[in-house]
Amino acid sequence: MFGIIGGNKGHKIKGNLVIMRKNVLDINSITSVKGVIGTGINIIGGVVDTVTALASHISIQLISATKADGHGKGKVGKATNLRGQVSLPTLGAGEDAYDVHFEWDSDFGIPGAFYIKNFMQVEFYLKSLTLEDIPNHGTIHFVCNSWVYNSKSYHSDRIFFANNTYLPSETPAPLVKYREEELKNVRGDGTGERKEWDRIYDYDVYNDLGDPDKGEKYARPVLGGSALPYPRRGRTGRGKTRKDPNSEKPSDFVYLPRDEAFGHLKSSDFLVYGIKSVAQDVLPVLTDAFDGNLLSLEFDNFAEVRKLYEGGVTLPTNFLSKIAPIPVVKEIFRTDGEQFLKYPPPKVMQVDKSAWMTDEEFARETIAGVNPNVIKILEEFPPRSKLDSQAYGDHTSIITKQHLEPNLGGLTVEQAIQSKKLFILDHHDYLIPYLRKINATTTKTYATRTIFFLKSDGTLTPLAIELSKPHPQGEGYGPVSEVYVPSSEGVEAYIWLLAKAYVVVNDSCYHQLVSHWLNTHAVVEPFVIATNRHLSVVHPIYKLLFPHYRDTMNINSLARKSLVNADGIIEKTFLWGRYSLEMSAVIYKDWVFTDQALPNDLVKRYVIL
Repeated sequence: MFGIIGGNKGHKIKGNLVIMRKNVLDINSITSVKGVIGTGINIIGGVVDTVTALASHISIQLISATKADGHGKGKVGKATNLRGQVSLPTLGAGEDAYDVHFEWDSDFGIPGAFYIKNFMQVEFYLKSLTLEDIPNHGTIHFVCNSWVYNSKSYHSDRIFFANNTYLPSETPAPLVKYREEELKNVRGDGTGERKEWDRIYDYDVYNDLGDPDKGEKYARPVLGGSALPYPRRGRTGRGKTRKDPNSEKPSDFVYLPRDEAFGHLKSSDFLVYGIKSVAQDVLPVLTDAFDGNLLSLEFDNFAEVRKLYEGGVTLPTNFLSKIAPIPVVKEIFRTDGEQFLKYPPPKVMQVDKSAWMTDEEFARETIAGVNPNVIKILEEFPPRSKLDSQAYGDHTSIITKQHLEPNLGGLTVEQAIQSKKLFILDHHDYLIPYLRKINATTTKTYATRTIFFLKSDGTLTPLAIELSKPHPQGEGYGPVSEVYVPSSEGVEAYIWLLAKAYVVVNDSCYHQLVSHWLNTHAVVEPFVIATNRHLSVVHPIYKLLFPHYRDTMNINSLARKSLVNADGIIEKTFLWGRYSLEMSAVIYKDWVFTDQALPNDLVKRYVIL
C-alpha cells in the first residue's frame, strides 16, 4: 500500500467500485453471446467465479491532486485489488459494487485521479468509484462510464479523473501532465487500423460507402473535399480497395471509440441492428415465403394502402419458422404471424380517411409535417435558378401571375410579395443535375417548385406547382416544365393530386437525406471528434456537450454499414437511389454553421417575423 510517512499512519480510505454487467450494456451480447459479468468471466485457464475474478484481476492506483513527485506529476500510490462484492442502495439494474481499501498518509494528499488495470481477457464496463473518509476532505466521486480492456491492449494505463471541472489554467498542478497525456492518447497518431479496444478519435472522409471491388454498381465517390465537401467521420484505418485506392474497404467490423457504443441507452441502436438484420436476413426469407414476388408487389389502389393501418399483412407459417433462429429479428414479428407491418393510423386519417388529399392538409404538413426546413419567403417573381445557365440552360420558373392572382384575394403578385404573403417550397436546383440519371432507373420524378399563399387566418394554401423534367435534346436546352393549379373536379383534380404527390416525395427525400441524416447526424460527428480530441473530460464545456453527443458516432457507423451505403436500405427505398449521399454532399456546399441556429434559420426563411 502507500508508504506511511508522517501523520495519519494506518488510516484507511474505503472505496466502492461500481461495474455494470456487459450483457445489460452490449447489444451484441443480447443477440449473440452470453453476458460476461454475472455468468462467469473467461480468464486464461478457464471460467472462474465473477467475484474472485474481479477481486484478483483488477488493480487500482490512486493519483494525488495536491502532492507532486519529483517530476511535477501527482504522486501515484501502490496498486491494490478489490476485496469483495457489497450491496449498495444506489445500485441500478444490472450493476454490481465491489469493496476496495487504500492505506493513506498525509504526504500523499488528496486523490484526484486513479489508474486501473484489467488483467482479464474480457472487458468490463466501469461506472464509478467513490472514495470515503478522506481526512480533511470527505468523499470523492469518480464518474467513469467507460469500458476497460485488458491492460496489454493499451499503450499507457487507463486513467480516470475525479468528478470535478477545471479549465486548463485552473487544473491542479500535479494533474496537468496527466490531463495532457490523456488527451494525447485519445488523439492517436493518425496511423494504423483501429482496433475494438482503442479509444482514439480521429478524422476521415466518407470513403467507405461503396465497394468498387464488387463492381461498378457498388462504386461510390468519396465525400469530403473540394469537389464534394462533406462532414468528417471517425477514422477507422481499414485497407483500401483494389480498384480505387481512395476508397476504404468495407467490413463487418466498423471501428468507433468503444465508449461511443451504449447498446442499452438508446433504442435506436437496437432498431438499427434490427433493420440491418431485416435487410440481410429477413427480406430474402420473406421473398421466398411469398414465392419471390414480395419485392415486386405494388399498391394497386388506396384500399391496399389502408390495409397497412387496418389489418397489416398476414405472414405464412413457414416464414415464422425460418426467422426463428435469427436473433433480434424475431422480436419484431408476432409469434402468430398476424398483422405484420400494421401501423397506427395518423390522427388526420382517424377523423377522415381522405383528409390527406385536401389542399389544406397538404399545406399544413409543409410546415407541421416531417420537413418544415425548406419552405421560405418568395422574394422575387418569377422564381429564378442559381444553376449555371451555360451548362443547364434557362431554368427561370414558368409560373405566371395568371396562375397565382385568381387566388390572392384581390392582391397582385407584387403586393403579395411586398406583404410577405407568398412562400415557396423549392425542390428544383439540387435535383436538376441528377434528374436525368435518376429517371434512367426504374423510378421517374420531376423537380418541383410550389407556391403558397399566407391567408388572413394564418394558414397556407397552395397556388401552383411547377413540375420540371430534363429536355430530351440535352441539359443545355433547359427543362421541360408544366404548371398545375388547384382543381377539385374531373381529371384535373386527379392531376393536381398527382402533382402534390411529386412534391411530397421530393420533400420526404430531402427530409431523410438532408434535414435528418446530413444536418442531424453527419454534421455533428466532427464536433464529437473535436470535443474529445481537444477538451479534457474535466473541462466544463466537455461535460456540457457530452450528453448531447451520446450514440451519435455509434448510429452513424451502423448507418454506413447498412443504411446509407451502396445498395443499402436508403438507396433501395428512396427516390434519389444511388445518388442519395452524393446529392446530400452537393447540398452541403451551401451549409453555414451560424444558419443552423433555429432563430437564424427561421428569420432567414422569413418563417417568423
